[in-house]
Amino acid sequence: MRDMGNQGQVKLVENEDYSKWGIDLQVSFHSSGAKHSLDANVQSGGEKSLATIMYLSALQELATCPFRVVDEINQGMDETNERRVFEFVTKNACSRGDLPQCFMISQKVVTKLAYPEGITVLFIYNGGHNCSQRELDVHHIGHPGVAV
Repeated sequence: MRDMGNQGQVKLVENEDYSKWGIDLQVSFHSSGAKHSLDANVQSGGEKSLATIMYLSALQELATCPFRVVDEINQGMDETNERRVFEFVTKNACSRGDLPQCFMISQKVVTKLAYPEGITVLFIYNGGHNCSQRELDVHHIGHPGVAV
């Protein structure tokens, strides 16, 4: 969060009844200012998605698993945050050989994304509004790692 100019903190919420324990994600989308619990009434959908993916990425260091699937994490994000999250997730996934594979599923992806070395992108199209293979080949020439 700090690298993106934001603040984030995770707090354990304890209760006498163990079944009511929880995690409180507190965020501020400014470099200074009070952090607030992640809540539908305080943050936008895009801000909640951004905080969630940052939290899940932080857990990568602690949890061992063969792969991760992120489904439409960019919903509600503006293009700037969508690019920032995509860059963070892809660099994180490609930076170390011991990290699990990461599959990002999305119905929409902004243009002019940076693709780090070591990434493979698969586009799966289905429906009447698809572009042809030839159009894809022409559009993605010069982008190593982009497979169609």
